[in-house]
Amino acid sequence: MKKRLPASRVYIKDIIDGYYVKSEGDFEPNYLITRDARKVYRVKVVATVVREPIMSEDETYGRFQIDDGTGTLWVFGFRENTRFINLVKKGDLVQIIGKVAEWRDDKQILVEGIARVEPNMWILHRFETLKEKAEHAKKARIAFEIYDRYGITAKAKVIAKNKGVSEDMLMTIDELYTMMLEQRSTEEALFEEEVVEEEPKVENPELEKAKKAVLELLREKGKALSHKFIVKKLSKEIDEELIEEAITQLLAEGEIYEPEIGYYEPL
Repeated sequence: MKKRLPASRVYIKDIIDGYYVKSEGDFEPNYLITRDARKVYRVKVVATVVREPIMSEDETYGRFQIDDGTGTLWVFGFRENTRFINLVKKGDLVQIIGKVAEWRDDKQILVEGIARVEPNMWILHRFETLKEKAEHAKKARIAFEIYDRYGITAKAKVIAKNKGVSEDMLMTIDELYTMMLEQRSTEEALFEEEVVEEEPKVENPELEKAKKAVLELLREKGKALSHKFIVKKLSKEIDEELIEEAITQLLAEGEIYEPEIGYYEPL
């Protein structure tokens, strides 16, 4: 009997912002790579049902929508798993276990198990999710440093092993970077097609100054910094709205990433 892969506790935002990978082999599982380089095969989410469940006339599939405060997502049940759709109603707080899928660039969860839970479960879920993220972040930070310096080489693998980092994590980072570059290339190509005649770009020197300040602060501290800390540290010299815009642009440009919600690190 094939062993079932473990479920990782995540926020909906982790799923939405992640990269879905469809395996080439018929018997290889599909998976999600989060922006903090976690390879996730199955997810565990605690959220509120925000739309009444919908069932097809022949009852071969059903769906409902959930929200955990970080984003909204559709949950689908097909064939024998449609029984889970009938277990919930709008307003229920539920814990869901399932696989991530993607349809027309929209992420969704294919439900494998569901249970109504008490509000305290959300607190426990948040704690365990942050714990998993923190434990991963320690090794991921080392792995990113090794990859950025040595790439996927024999030397990188030896150094990683000596530092307690798996070769799989280096490969996951390589996949993550590749998909980020592909996404950026696709977005640039689409933008070029849409723009018939582009006006000369006018740079905002104040925004560039804010971006530079955010990057310098992150690199100086050498660890993930909270949104609140960054704003507090820089707001004496830079307008808070500019700091917000700088963080948003740096995320979009791939200069920084969000290892956990509200915390940032340079790539």
